[in-house]
Amino acid sequence: EDLLLAGVIFLGAQPLFVSLLPEDSFFATTIPGRLLCVLFGGVLAWVFLGVREGSFLPRRSAVAFRKVSGASAVFRCYLLGLPGLLGVTWLNNRLVEWWTGELPVQGLTTHLASMSPTMLGLFFLMAVFTQPLIEEGLFRGYLWRYLAGRADFGPRRALLFSGLVFACFHQELTLLLPLLYLGVLLGWIYWRSGKLRHAVAIHALHNALAGTLQFVPHDFLS
Repeated sequence: EDLLLAGVIFLGAQPLFVSLLPEDSFFATTIPGRLLCVLFGGVLAWVFLGVREGSFLPRRSAVAFRKVSGASAVFRCYLLGLPGLLGVTWLNNRLVEWWTGELPVQGLTTHLASMSPTMLGLFFLMAVFTQPLIEEGLFRGYLWRYLAGRADFGPRRALLFSGLVFACFHQELTLLLPLLYLGVLLGWIYWRSGKLRHAVAIHALHNALAGTLQFVPHDFLS
């Protein structure tokens, strides 16, 4: 119940916050402003779970972690999963193109070219630092760890379910498969390392790479 309420807070805080502000406000009209609203909702959800559980740092005692040593080993886990992510993304693109006649595009990235340098810097700051921290804390630190410690779920089912919730949270139906795969991959990294900061670091690295690729000319990639 606590996790469900936290999810309602996370998803509901952003539209509620925007509805209370003028329609032409920074938070309603810009991508960084909307991300700040999402961050606000994430912080509220994290505080709520921290108060309810008596700890603002997700506990790991209920889960048997498969320890790997060192950041380099964690990075190798990401590299091992990267070909699968690329393959799932390719398959997802083909399916969406077959169904809609167009390739899927993540909503936020369509506005990058029109952003000012200041807004672009703020966007990357949140995408690479604050967003991975909040999302990993909630989806892996609290949700996956809670489900992994339950006898009727276990770590493997928890990977799939928490990954699905992670994908649905992004509200990008045309990118559901790669987002699901990424959520499972980040959960696997957390399970392997036993340290949430490793999942946060890999998530930040992934967002930085994905954001940078948006500025690479398509002719270069084709």
